[in-house]
Amino acid sequence: MCHLSQLVTQMQGCDALPVVVAVAVGSVVLYVIFFRARTLPAIPFELKPPAQSVPGWRSGEILSNPSIIVKDRPDLIQCFDPATGRSLGQVPATTLTELDDKIQRARNAQKTWALTSFEQRRQVLRTLHKFVLGHQREICQVASRDSGKTLVDATLGEVLTTAAKLQWTIKNGEKALQDDERDPGFMMMYKRAKVVYQPRGVVAALVSWNYPFHNTVGPVISALFAGNAIVVKASEHVAWSMAYWEQMVKRALNVCGHNPDLVQFVTGFADVGNAVTASPNIDHVTFIGSPEVGKLVMRAASANLTPVTLELGGKDCAIVFADADMKQCVPVLMRGVVQNASQNCIGIERILVQAQAYDGFVAEMERRMRAVRLGAVLDDDPREVDCGAMVLGYCFDRLEALVADAVSKGARCLVGGQAYKHPRHPQGQYFAPTLLVDVTPEMEITRTETFGPIMVVMKFTDEKDALDQVHSSPYGLGSSVFSGDRGRGRRVALKLRTGMANVNDFGVNYICQALPFGGVGISGFGRFAGPEGLRALCVEKAFTEDRLPFVKTPIPPIVDYPIQDAEKG
Repeated sequence: MCHLSQLVTQMQGCDALPVVVAVAVGSVVLYVIFFRARTLPAIPFELKPPAQSVPGWRSGEILSNPSIIVKDRPDLIQCFDPATGRSLGQVPATTLTELDDKIQRARNAQKTWALTSFEQRRQVLRTLHKFVLGHQREICQVASRDSGKTLVDATLGEVLTTAAKLQWTIKNGEKALQDDERDPGFMMMYKRAKVVYQPRGVVAALVSWNYPFHNTVGPVISALFAGNAIVVKASEHVAWSMAYWEQMVKRALNVCGHNPDLVQFVTGFADVGNAVTASPNIDHVTFIGSPEVGKLVMRAASANLTPVTLELGGKDCAIVFADADMKQCVPVLMRGVVQNASQNCIGIERILVQAQAYDGFVAEMERRMRAVRLGAVLDDDPREVDCGAMVLGYCFDRLEALVADAVSKGARCLVGGQAYKHPRHPQGQYFAPTLLVDVTPEMEITRTETFGPIMVVMKFTDEKDALDQVHSSPYGLGSSVFSGDRGRGRRVALKLRTGMANVNDFGVNYICQALPFGGVGISGFGRFAGPEGLRALCVEKAFTEDRLPFVKTPIPPIVDYPIQDAEKG
């Protein structure tokens, strides 16, 4: 007690105010550091994958004529493994009444989610990221079973891309959506001006079937981080795996203490997709698919003037100059054509090779394409499968017709050119790896997206010739230029009328999730990925306020209503 009295006496004898202020400020700083700015950790959870995804599973019957249509049952979707034709069961199509209910539940959940901090949203993404990295094999097996792709292609196209998107959003998402301070100009110097990025509300994504995991979860990542709820309309061709992806995302939300109703998955046929895009309760639509269906999406969305982002595929080119490093170029282009049976929106669909290197390039590609092995990676020895099946078996007639048209006009088909009946999987949907050379711009295959393992090789003389041939196609999504001259590579790439370009590489712009993804021409408009993709899911609100509370905008008497002197006014 004596010591306490002495301490009080000492403080009274000096100016204690600075000490009190320092303690108060220090407390605030400590609070910000340890409470406001703390990192919320990922929360582990487990989820059992469907039994059909296990390698060697053979319980389902092999369908005699694999199709997603169930006779006399428009309310059901028949699911099957395109690599074997084996049934995976039937999935009910979402009814329009169920769709309306799901949209309303998402909207109700979003009102609370919009109030969460960026750190709370990061925790959900960290939790999802942790699950993805810890369950890569299961995810790849589910995706492979539903789409027929190899495990290598699933690793690259499903897991790697999704992990990259999660990592970029966790690290950079908040910076992309921070208030953007703007210069108010001389006349408004007393104002503070900025752009505020606010959630749109409930957004929708209608996604394609070629990468069922990534195409489904990718839009969810961006939507949630931007503060939105999302309705994902999955393709009816990969409806089987959707339940697993949905459970995964909902569990991540749930274990972090958030309402899983934020994310709603629906599946069905064209009527469901049309109902999603035409709904007055959807605030933005992202569509990944063909130009033909993209136009229908725009038409449906226009009823409510709902903004849309359209990624409508491509006819991506690779321009190979004679001075290119062929040891690097050839394997990259093989990956660009064969990966996922070339069911890639940024797959390499046209290879233009300079005349001096043309014959050697063709000879090497013929050797490689003949050696590509087709198979069902979950049923065969995965070490003996290079390329998987195709999701749409009914497109084979179209592909064969495109090859035949080119040959009739002077092209040479050196490898493949037709559907392939697999000896172990006769009901599987395979198209033979195809090498089509001496192709010219007047052939239909140079203007039509094939979405199949067809390597189209064209010859060019100089830069102008290459650009003219490339621009004969109405598509403009991605592109590649291979050259040993960095200046020329950059120059030609920047002249290409495409949304994306890579020098001495293919498709890596998508692994760089900091970059926007999208095209020009009939490849669509708008962007997803990167800051542009996040901001597209926000209302960009222009905002002003007074810098100082005592400096406000005055209305001079001469222009104050009612105007006293119209002539002077």
